[in-house]
Amino acid sequence: MDETLENDHRSSPRTWMWAALVLQLFGLALDALWHGLINPNFEAVTADQMVTHLSTVHLPIYIGVLSVLVSTTWALVDQMRQSKLGVAMPIAFAGALVSTIGEIWHAYTHLQLNTHSGPIAGTMSSLGLIVVVTALWLSDRRGAGGAQQRNLYERRRA
Repeated sequence: MDETLENDHRSSPRTWMWAALVLQLFGLALDALWHGLINPNFEAVTADQMVTHLSTVHLPIYIGVLSVLVSTTWALVDQMRQSKLGVAMPIAFAGALVSTIGEIWHAYTHLQLNTHSGPIAGTMSSLGLIVVVTALWLSDRRGAGGAQQRNLYERRRA
């Protein structure tokens, strides 16, 4: 493969989107492990304790969510500049926004020492993540299928 094309592929917005999604999933897994096994009875009683908790245990989730939002925005803008805007990137961007809003809501309610709406906000964030993964996965499959069709067409012409 041409080295230029290989480098372009590694620095593409889609590659960064997948990396950001992996980071967000890692953060969610770490959070589930921490809350489920390591410290299942944790309950912050002061705002300082909650800030410490959110800035440690939840930090990988926040970095992942923001990375997904940034990389999805990059992919959307990139497609708009190239006049190749399909359906997948706007849907993925919307999913990233939903996930980000869910995590902001989740953090805000936790900082108020109110954990009652946490599951709803967490579910909202997870649904946004699922939308991003699904849109990206389906567009990757469609793109690969389209490339296979083009290669078949070119071989038939030759």
